[in-house]
Amino acid sequence: MALAAFLGLALGVAALVISLALLSGFQSHIRGRLLEETPHLQILPSGRGDFILAEGIGERLGRVAGVASVSPVVRGRLWISVRGQSVPAEAVGRENAEGLRLDPQHARTLGAYTGDEVLLVSSRSRLSPLGPVPIVASMRIEEVLSSPAGRRIPEVVLPIREAGRLFALPAGGASGYEVRLADPSASSRTADAIRGLLGDGVRVRTWEELNEALVLALRLERIVLFATVSLIVIVAGLNLAATAAVLAATRTGDAAVLSVLGATPAQVSSVFLAAGGLVGAAGTGAGLFLGASIAALLDRTGAIPLPERLFALSHVPFRLDPVDLGAVALLSLAWSVAVSWGPARTAARGNVAEVLRGA
Repeated sequence: MALAAFLGLALGVAALVISLALLSGFQSHIRGRLLEETPHLQILPSGRGDFILAEGIGERLGRVAGVASVSPVVRGRLWISVRGQSVPAEAVGRENAEGLRLDPQHARTLGAYTGDEVLLVSSRSRLSPLGPVPIVASMRIEEVLSSPAGRRIPEVVLPIREAGRLFALPAGGASGYEVRLADPSASSRTADAIRGLLGDGVRVRTWEELNEALVLALRLERIVLFATVSLIVIVAGLNLAATAAVLAATRTGDAAVLSVLGATPAQVSSVFLAAGGLVGAAGTGAGLFLGASIAALLDRTGAIPLPERLFALSHVPFRLDPVDLGAVALLSLAWSVAVSWGPARTAARGNVAEVLRGA
């Protein structure tokens, strides 16, 4: 029975370690894409107009500790029209954009392809002798590419100079700034420093706030998976409880002898508790080793392939997180001690005289 409890606990811990390593591998890939494709910090005006060149916001942001790069952006809404078809879209102008980049969703709706000339009609207007007229521009589609990971609303990307003209911004103006950090994990601390530097006229959002729904879903997914797969460890621990109960029932004579020799009930209980705890510790250690070895081997060999066009990965990734391993070990050890506590208390409370008389 002790061997069965050991094997059950080891396999349950190994299953939990492999499951968490699999989830951590996919989530690390998703977080990596978020950090690569979205800004670590976004600075927008709050309760005021767009930023102007004279404010020197870009230079001031560049001097903040931890900031690796600062890029101005121009955002607005416009209509895209081609061959009689029109759709509204969110547009963003960037310094590194060399032409118009269209999202596949817009391209399918418009029936547009790379190389097509499209008409961009801004939501803003300019005054003319005939009154307000919309600001328009004609551009060629350079690329059809999906929006960054985590963005639910597709956007159109164009050069910042064209965007500034379409949305009537003065030369050098910007509707916001995107900041990349040397250490993305310090985004909250750097955001606080920027708020203190620029005052109440700006709104600073971290990459986690920009992708709040996705980040929350990843955290919830981890919690649900841990809670679900840990049931295997719980069931395996019940087998350990049965083993501890049998041990306590068959060793009442030994417990009585220890009591006669002067051992207190707490000391007798600790002996039986240690026996269950040792089986649990051995099963936990073996399960951690087995699960970590299998996860590392599967990741290194790429044993589970994936269609790269769909997942941007050639194989299923596994990533061993020390925090996950510690949580699994803590759960397994705590449960092993918990299920052994009841039988240990029962053994310590036995009637010594009755046990010795029966012997």
